[in-house]
Amino acid sequence: MTNLIGGKVGGWRRARGLSQDALAARAGLSQAAVCEIERGRRDVSLRTVFRLAGALGITPGTLLDADPPWAPLDRQATDRVARAVVTGSRDLPPPLRRLADACAAAMRPTLEACGVPGKSLARRRGLRATHAAELRYGRDAVRLVMQRVDRHAAATAP
Repeated sequence: MTNLIGGKVGGWRRARGLSQDALAARAGLSQAAVCEIERGRRDVSLRTVFRLAGALGITPGTLLDADPPWAPLDRQATDRVARAVVTGSRDLPPPLRRLADACAAAMRPTLEACGVPGKSLARRRGLRATHAAELRYGRDAVRLVMQRVDRHAAATAP
């Protein structure tokens, strides 16, 4: 449960454009505490949930139950990410590269079955990688990229 809360805190913080320092200052916590919460290494008390939610400008229920908002990817960005996953290309801006890595890790068996070299794939696996990507980029964005990866991988399969 701690990891789930941490991922949501990180997602809401990024959606609000705040650094860990800024969120910590608003919530009356240390930057180290915010970092540990986001990484799931610290238990979160009810009091801390209220403080973080207030600092993020949302209700505690929203922090615990709702996914953070995300900017949808346009078709061109989605295709760039999908091609990068299939080819192992690193020629993407950092946010899209992280999405490509997360999708590659989540789709490792599919990509390996299509002959995509394992060296290009991230180390995280399966559901953990999918969940992390969905928290960061939104469920719809991740599913759309995965659908496009399937198409690109099938087109490049021998």
